[in-house]
Parts: sequence; C-alpha cells; structure tokens
Amino acid sequence: MPGQETVTLVQVSHLMARLPAFSPVALKLMGIVFRDDVSFAEVAKLAQLDPVLSGEILKIANSGLYGRRSSVRSIVQALAVIGMSRLTTIVVTAAIWKGLPRRPQQFVRDWWRHSIASALVAEHMNVDSACANQAYTAGLLHAIGQLAMFQYDGESYEEMVDEARSSGADLQERERARFGLDHAELAEAILSSWNLPVDVCLAGAEHHSALMSSSMSAAVHTGCFGAEYMGFGECGSHSHAHAESMPPRVAELMESNYLPQVLPLEVNRVECSLL
Repeated sequence: MPGQETVTLVQVSHLMARLPAFSPVALKLMGIVFRDDVSFAEVAKLAQLDPVLSGEILKIANSGLYGRRSSVRSIVQALAVIGMSRLTTIVVTAAIWKGLPRRPQQFVRDWWRHSIASALVAEHMNVDSACANQAYTAGLLHAIGQLAMFQYDGESYEEMVDEARSSGADLQERERARFGLDHAELAEAILSSWNLPVDVCLAGAEHHSALMSSSMSAAVHTGCFGAEYMGFGECGSHSHAHAESMPPRVAELMESNYLPQVLPLEVNRVECSLL
C-alpha cells in the first residue's frame, strides 16, 4: 500500500497508472466512436483486434436489453441493426466492464452501479437529443477518478468516503488534502488522456460544480446526484445537499417516478446484459 505522503498535482500520472488495465483497443475505440467521420468499417476493424472485447460487445447487443429477435453475429451486423449511436454506448460499457476485476471488491461493485445509474439518468435527460450517447458515456465515466483513487490506496480511500458520508463532510476537500486534487479534477485528466470529446471531459470535471458549462454537464450532475440519492454508490453528492435543496431536475425525476421505479429496473437490465 502507498505511504501516506501527499500526492501533488504533478504526480497525477501515478494515480492514473493505478487504474485497471483497460484494453488499448477499448480506449482507442472510445476515442473514435464520437467522431462525425468515423465509418462502420473503421469501428468493426478496430473492435475485431480485441476478440474478448468484441465478444462482450456482441453479448450486450444480443441481450434482452435491446429486444433483438435474431442473433447479432458480427460487429458489422451490430452496427447495421443497432446503429452507431447505440453501439457507442455498448462499446463504452463493454470497455469499462471488461477492465474491471472479475471479483471486484464491494467498493468497486458500488462504484460500477453508481456509474451505470448516473449514465442512464444522463441519457434519460437527453433522450430526444443527438447527444444522448455522449451523455450516457459522460455519466458512465464521470467518477473514474474515484476508481483511480481507490486503486491507489483502497482501504484508506474507502474509509475517507465512509467518514465523509457519515459526518456530512465535503469528500472533495478530503481528497484534495490527501491526493492534491479531487476525483472530479482527476476524472477530467483521465478522460482527456483517452481523447474523449471535450464536453465529456468537462462533465467529469463539473459533476459536483454549481456552475456547469453545458447541458451535458448538467445532465451528469443530475445523474450523479440522483444515483447517489437512490442508494447507488457514494460519489460525494451528499456533501452538497446541505447547501441547496434537492436539484429541480432530481425532484422532477422523483415526481415522475423515474428514479424510484424505472431506474432500478434499468440498472438491473444493464447488469444482466453483462452476465
């Protein structure tokens, strides 16, 4: 386990290096699927370089999540029948899931469920937008900084999160004191290094911020708050609740029953698609 020295901003690479060994093909795929000029052939050719990742993509595409009546047998076919937009969310989900330990610790399991729930809420907030797939991706990856911090110093970080939750303290302040930056700042650095779109990177940076630069950041903020409010993981949103009433968008999602009734079912459907 690392020592208790404070990690400075110039050592952010040390934190990033502790992330699970995500497939280089998966990271490259996440970097190209949002390009306007990306072709079906380019995505299929790259995905096929990683047979395990391809298998995960096809498993999700064939799951009950998409209600397919006939089997999808290739990445090219998946692109044809599901479309690039929907396949983008599958690629990102499969890429992160494939990189996680097969028997993850409880913190990682909770982190993953929080990430899925946040992604689904962010996508729901943009369901009629061309940016729905980017919103899903931003929601799924917004807390990647927490995963890096846990991988760097698991027991200490888990205790920090639990203590902040029980005392109502600001988790980000605790992180900055320990690591030299908070998990939102680290998320922006990680997502930028993966060459993801600027809006996705900013959503990671701003998911606890009172000032947000885009509707995507606002959707991820809502997703993170709503996911934690419904018991999906602990990302630090609790520490902002004393300074404001429930965000209006979260209140609307509660009133419409999306959060209490629909979201848990959707999270379970995504998880089942990965089994």
